Amino acid sequence: MGQIKIGAQLYSLRKYLKKPEDVPYVFDKVQKMGAEVVQVSGMCKMDSKKLNEISKEYNLPICITHSPIERIKNDLDNLANEHLDFGCKNIGIGMMPKCYRTGKLDDLKKFVELLNATAEKLSKYDMTIAYHNHWFEFKEVGGELMYDYLIDNTETKVQFIPDTFWIKVGGFEPNFYIEKLANRVNTLHLKDYKKTIIPIFKPIGDGILDFKSILACAEKANIKNAVVELDISLKPFSNMEKSLKYLKTIY
Repeated sequence: MGQIKIGAQLYSLRKYLKKPEDVPYVFDKVQKMGAEVVQVSGMCKMDSKKLNEISKEYNLPICITHSPIERIKNDLDNLANEHLDFGCKNIGIGMMPKCYRTGKLDDLKKFVELLNATAEKLSKYDMTIAYHNHWFEFKEVGGELMYDYLIDNTETKVQFIPDTFWIKVGGFEPNFYIEKLANRVNTLHLKDYKKTIIPIFKPIGDGILDFKSILACAEKANIKNAVVELDISLKPFSNMEKSLKYLKTIY
C-alpha cells in the first residue's frame, strides 16, 4: 500500500444519502468495500458532531468536502467550525458559479480574488479552500486557459481537486496537471474515461486511463487522498466497489 489513501466521493452515492439516518449505512458499505477515506458532497444536511461520530465509528476520515458557495462567501466561520467538528481541514468548491465563467477575464479575476480571500480567512483555522475542475476550465479566456489562469494567479495556499476524467475531456493527460499542481492537492478525483460518440463515465479499470501511472504521479506530487467519483452511474454501489477493488490490485 502506498502513501495515498484511497476512498469514495460520496456524491457518487447521493441517492442513498437523502436522510441523516441513511449515512451510517453508506459509511458501513464503503468501509467494507475497502475505502480508507470519504469526501462529503451532495448528501443530506446533518449535525456536524453526529457526522464526526459516524466518521469515527466506521474509521473513515472525511478528507475534503464540496460546500455551498453561498456559505463560503457569507457564512465561512460557521462552515469552518463545522468542518473542524468532523476533523476535516479542506473545504472544496465543486464547480465555478456561472457568474464567474462568462468568458470575460474580469469575471474570472473575481473568482480568483474570492479563492485568495477565502484562503486567507481560513488560515486562522489552519484550513484550506480547494477548487474542483470540470470541462470548461480548459477553454481560453483572454488568450489563456482558464485552468492555467486559476493555478497561476491564486496564492499557493489555494488548493485544487483535479479530476482525471474532466482533464482528459479538456484535451490533456491527467498527469500533466497533477505534476503542475504538486503540493497544492489534498484530494484527487479518480474517474475513468471512455469515448464513444461522446465521453462517458466508467468505473475505474473499465476505461482508457492508466491509473497506475496516475497514482505514481500523484505520490510524487505529495497528494494525500484519492477518491473514486461516479458522476452518473446506473449501479452506484457495485461500480464503486468495482472501482475500489481494481485500485487495490494496482496500488
